[in-house]
Amino acid sequence: MKAVLGTMVLVLAAVAAPAGAGEIKGTVSFTGAPPQLAPLKVTKNQNVCGATVPDQSIEVAGGHLENVVVMVKGSGLPKPPPEKIVLDQEKCHYKPHVQATGPGATVEIVNSDPMLHNIHGYLGTTTVFNIAMPIKGQKIPRVLSKPGVVHVKCDVHEWMNGWIVVSDTPYAKVGDDGSYTIKDVPPGTYTVTAWHEKLGEKSQQVTVPASGDAAASFTYGK
Repeated sequence: MKAVLGTMVLVLAAVAAPAGAGEIKGTVSFTGAPPQLAPLKVTKNQNVCGATVPDQSIEVAGGHLENVVVMVKGSGLPKPPPEKIVLDQEKCHYKPHVQATGPGATVEIVNSDPMLHNIHGYLGTTTVFNIAMPIKGQKIPRVLSKPGVVHVKCDVHEWMNGWIVVSDTPYAKVGDDGSYTIKDVPPGTYTVTAWHEKLGEKSQQVTVPASGDAAASFTYGK
């Protein structure tokens, strides 16, 4: 019993917020007119996918840039706990288009289409997973063990495109309103980086006070 209690204490200590931890908050905006991207042409399985699918590589709503992941870099930061995320293949595109998680996370890959997808994840040029999924409703888990940006493609449908950002430091995906909050950041000075699949990265330094907040906002566009 003592051993079990000791293990529970260690687990709770590992996930507890650092003493005096604060938050980093901000927004990601887009200035100027957003590009008008043509839809992507569907070349096979149009009975399921339709004739086209939207190009999600740059999406702007209400002046806010979507599909952005913000990460904090520096020493002494807590590691994100392992979690389970879901990546669905529906009507020949990935849902969600962009998501973020930490190393050790399990991604449950789902095929919601009544046809073959071959989902192929790349970390740089290295294959992370490569799975044929011919059955509707099929679900296959894979563990994302290394940090980095995983580019997800389909070897059957070349227009399918998605991203999983695996961060070994605190992170947040920007919400629909263009804002984000990264919680449980220890006091200190850090580099905050915004990542976007097509428009690249932007970084700035922030100092988080003890039990306080810091601000870091980013602007893309012209």
